[in-house]
Amino acid sequence: MLFAQHLKIQHYTFEVEPLFKHGKIFKHTQNFKPAVEQNSFSAELNLQWQSEGNKEWQRMLNYPKWGIAAGFTYFGNNTVLGKAYYIVPNVQFRLAGKNNFQLWLKGGVGLALLTKHFDATSNPTNNVIASAINNTSTLGLSLKVKVSPKIGLVIGSSFTHSSTGDVRLPNLGINIPTLDFGIQYSFSALENESFNFDSLHIQKLKSLVLTVRGGIGLYEIFIPDGPIYPILINETGLGKYVGKWNKFSVGIETFFSSANLHFLQEQKIGTDYKQQSIGFAPFIQDEMEWGPVSFTLLMAYQTKQILLSGTALYQKLGVNHTIYSFGENKKHKISMGVFLTTHWANADYVSSLLSIQL
Repeated sequence: MLFAQHLKIQHYTFEVEPLFKHGKIFKHTQNFKPAVEQNSFSAELNLQWQSEGNKEWQRMLNYPKWGIAAGFTYFGNNTVLGKAYYIVPNVQFRLAGKNNFQLWLKGGVGLALLTKHFDATSNPTNNVIASAINNTSTLGLSLKVKVSPKIGLVIGSSFTHSSTGDVRLPNLGINIPTLDFGIQYSFSALENESFNFDSLHIQKLKSLVLTVRGGIGLYEIFIPDGPIYPILINETGLGKYVGKWNKFSVGIETFFSSANLHFLQEQKIGTDYKQQSIGFAPFIQDEMEWGPVSFTLLMAYQTKQILLSGTALYQKLGVNHTIYSFGENKKHKISMGVFLTTHWANADYVSSLLSIQL
């Protein structure tokens, strides 16, 4: 049995999940200046809908849920760090359990409005958040215990990160591990008969898949409140499905950094400034597809180390949404995605890329 309700729109059922989160900011670097005077807490309401298996990939992934969470966070230092108000689209996957006890994994990426941020005059101590609008990402694990046909208890933990992704400086970011407590309310009980348990039809997978991505990233790399520089990106990879919804690929990423060009010209370093501002990086990438949405994790290494680009090894996390499918069995796809490039815990820049898969 799953907790849900019988109000249906396009074969989904709806429920609400209020959560209270309690934790404390984790100072992930010694450069984190603001004092963490008190514990943090969040109050959140997640409107979520349960898939019923009408798509084959929904049955393959054990009937996931989608949600839109809205809430606020108190950071533990109201004078310097203030509060956050956020909206986070999210997805949940049932990892274990069937009836009264279920283990769920939840992840989401959204936007947050922070009431306090760096200001050289009025708030110079806040060297972790640069602007009012920020990315906020969360990952959590929860145990859901059904206590009645309509009510379930939620107990778990999560980790939330807020930052500007180096679009603005300073950008150390705020990281908060929390313990979570809540209630899941269903308007009416959902019976097993509501789910589609048809057997999966195994299709023949394509032997090789070519994916080309191109787009632009933005970052502020020199001083706070300085100019924002674009970075032009091309990513070409050859991949193969290693599961029905999982694609592994290898390829090369090239990029042109206007910030590096500006720096080289100002400092008169070298002679061919444009050539010196082009980077090359072979990569490996894994992409998990959930219907029209896919999540990617890329690991790359710059064979040509260019200035101001962090360490040679970098990572990229992305979310893609298919906007058009064509060809035999709709296997060719055009999608748009948002990506965060990092050097492990340190964000580098945010980019938006258009992809074509053949």
